[in-house]
Amino acid sequence: MDSNVQRVICRAGLGVGLSVMGLLAGCSESEVDIVAFEQLTAVAATIAPEDRRCAFGGAVIQTGIDDNRNGTLDTEEVDDARVSCNTSLPSGASPLISSFVASNGMPVAGETVTLTVGASDSAGGSALTYSWFNVTEQLLLAETGAALTVVIPDTAEVGDTIVYQVTVTDSAQVEQIRRMTLVVSETVVRPVTAVSTESHQIFLPDGLEAPVDQPTGDFDGVVFFAGTNSLPDAQKMRSPRDLGGFAAQRRNFGRGSNARSELDQLRNVVSTQNGYSLTNISTAVTRACAVGRFALDLADPATPTSLTRSLVELIGLNAEGGQLTAFPAPVASEGESTAYEFRLSVCFYSPDDVVVLVSTVIDEVKQRYEAVTRGVTDGTNVGTAESTRAEAADEFVGSGSGGLADFLFVVDNSGSMGNEQAALSQAAADFISVITASGLDFRIGTITTDRQTLRGQGYTADTMQFEQDAVAGTSGSGRESGIYWAERSLLSTALGDAEDGSSTLAGYPRAGASLSVVMLSDEPDQYSRYAGTAFDPTDNLFIDRSYPVYSIINEGSPGDYDDLALATGGSTASIADTSQFPAIMNAIATNAGGAASLFQLDETPISSTLVVTVDGVEVPEDVDNGWQYVAGSNSIVFRGTAVPGEGAAIVVRYQYVESGEAAG
Repeated sequence: MDSNVQRVICRAGLGVGLSVMGLLAGCSESEVDIVAFEQLTAVAATIAPEDRRCAFGGAVIQTGIDDNRNGTLDTEEVDDARVSCNTSLPSGASPLISSFVASNGMPVAGETVTLTVGASDSAGGSALTYSWFNVTEQLLLAETGAALTVVIPDTAEVGDTIVYQVTVTDSAQVEQIRRMTLVVSETVVRPVTAVSTESHQIFLPDGLEAPVDQPTGDFDGVVFFAGTNSLPDAQKMRSPRDLGGFAAQRRNFGRGSNARSELDQLRNVVSTQNGYSLTNISTAVTRACAVGRFALDLADPATPTSLTRSLVELIGLNAEGGQLTAFPAPVASEGESTAYEFRLSVCFYSPDDVVVLVSTVIDEVKQRYEAVTRGVTDGTNVGTAESTRAEAADEFVGSGSGGLADFLFVVDNSGSMGNEQAALSQAAADFISVITASGLDFRIGTITTDRQTLRGQGYTADTMQFEQDAVAGTSGSGRESGIYWAERSLLSTALGDAEDGSSTLAGYPRAGASLSVVMLSDEPDQYSRYAGTAFDPTDNLFIDRSYPVYSIINEGSPGDYDDLALATGGSTASIADTSQFPAIMNAIATNAGGAASLFQLDETPISSTLVVTVDGVEVPEDVDNGWQYVAGSNSIVFRGTAVPGEGAAIVVRYQYVESGEAAG
């Protein structure tokens, strides 16, 4: 065959461009095929990593007859096009798209929605092009910029889905495709900002602002700040930006093997950063994610913007050793602080697919932002890229109260526990205040880590008695086992045990009441020294009888306390900083109140879409006089003056993800 009519192409199919010379570049002699000049195989584009077609990138390969013999395949000459995906991430390859945000992922008919994509050129230039496509209607759109504004048709019905696709191409003919699914909603459901990552849809509560200028570089997600709807400006601390955070998809880089271990790994990355100090207020594992709430103390003051950037660089990048090339600018006169509430949640799908949710809020105003910080980090707001959303309306009838709730506190009474007992006693009033505000009929019993005898008058609703019972003394045994003695106290012959324990003999838990166990100890549990066998955190009385355990412990040496707490749907907290005991007890009271709630939901909602009405009147989401959603029990808890009266008609409306939960 005449060499002038030969075509040289790379077997690997990873070149860029359509010209003969472009395909020849970089090919060794062993990598080439010889074909007739008229029949060409060419790489039309390189696919960037994190593309919806290829997780690790790849190439679009075209074949056809070069009828005009110009050395390229013109559009009309292409007979076939196929996608060839890489099986691993090529060295130096990086995605183009760093953010893809819809102003409202659940719009109503007739509403205007803006889709915005943030991207960077793999070659370091700025010659990006954008192509938009309505997948639902199979319609190529005229818009060629980084933002697309669409109007939901007036004829759209609730539940209709509309899918938009953007293709970003850079100067080196590297392209990346990503999709966004909008679900038409009822007006009664609160709007959410939708974020599309490589494999997920993530929903941000109303009131958080996602700036148009999002991060670029090794990042796949969205950065957000406190929006103008979060609070009236007059109530804010110093500036319109008291809160910052991000939601991102990343890999685990060989660290954790599930949601809990990955959260521990990322938490350690933050806590070992110079000038950062973390105290665990509450860590739990929900249906989908490991969810942590911490007090973050900084050696030097930081603004929400600067702190958020630091945290993105520490735990939010999707490439090991990666970096940001741009980040949203701070606002004028932005406040700063050394004390923040830091929430960190991890949803673990696979080692190559981890979603990280982070919020930071200046500590002095954290309660004002409770609804949005919880809504963005409780894990109910994450679905897969292909998952759909549906609406639900659960109906209840008010009973005039919040249900029955019993608590068993187990207090370490060994020699080192004086300060911790005093702190627990001082936090008792806060704990009971939260429980009382929920309208719960409650009783609290207290035992120690060396015997099952109930302290004081036994189970009580009296604040002063609980305060006294919590100070159990420091002359108890050094063989502490809160687990063993709680188990003994809760034995019941009616449930098949050989004997009745002290709580059962006293008549607790009461019929129809939830029971929550709270353990306080600064040493590892020594169950085997009493029982003669090791304790199994996955197979025990607490799990069998649905008794959630909340452990306030020495996290450096937890024994079985932490495993038991997370296995039962409870939570762990740090005993190290007694100044945080009020916050810890408040968190336990909120979660335990959820377990006793009479308002358990049928589906797991995207919590920031919840709308609650009582007798047709909307009730605000408020920790004092409103309602709260408790993810651990998937329930609504009413507070203060909002507790519904007997016979009240209660309706809870929300959207939920129909598929695509992570594995905890």
